[in-house]
Amino acid sequence: MARSARGQRVRLGLAAIGALAILAGGPALADPAAIVAKLKSTPASLFDLSLARLEAEVNGDGSGNGFDAYVNFQDNEVVIYASSSHAPVTEKACRGIIDTIKLLGDVNPKTGVPVEPASGYASLFSYPEIDQAKIDEAYMETVDSMFTIQVTLGTSGQGKAITCRSKLLSTDVTYTRS
Repeated sequence: MARSARGQRVRLGLAAIGALAILAGGPALADPAAIVAKLKSTPASLFDLSLARLEAEVNGDGSGNGFDAYVNFQDNEVVIYASSSHAPVTEKACRGIIDTIKLLGDVNPKTGVPVEPASGYASLFSYPEIDQAKIDEAYMETVDSMFTIQVTLGTSGQGKAITCRSKLLSTDVTYTRS
């Protein structure tokens, strides 16, 4: 009799542990339609879309040219961050990636001047529903002035990385080691 009472307590204990495990097993799954509906009700701005378009363009071009890139807006600058795990950690390689990004954006890296009145990247911030002249008479050129390119090669620490930085429409490049 003692065995069956003890066995019953063990079975009840295991059942309780199982019930607790089910209850604490993780969050309940939400309705995917509710998630999609909420995200769709929160509009992105044309600026958000422009940043996404620029990142897709630069990173897509980078894939074929040996670097990865992403875009961020900070301190009133649109910064194109790029890196390469295969490039040597040299000023020449760093400058080469900056020059490639400029060329892909239709800017001559030797002069810092776009092929057209504005770079190809500036066109990603242009929309037919925006009367650019009402906002800024030099809208596209002003957009171009917002772009900065920053390339980092190597791993930071003990001078084993190099970062170079340049405005899109400039021939100047600064270098720092970290």
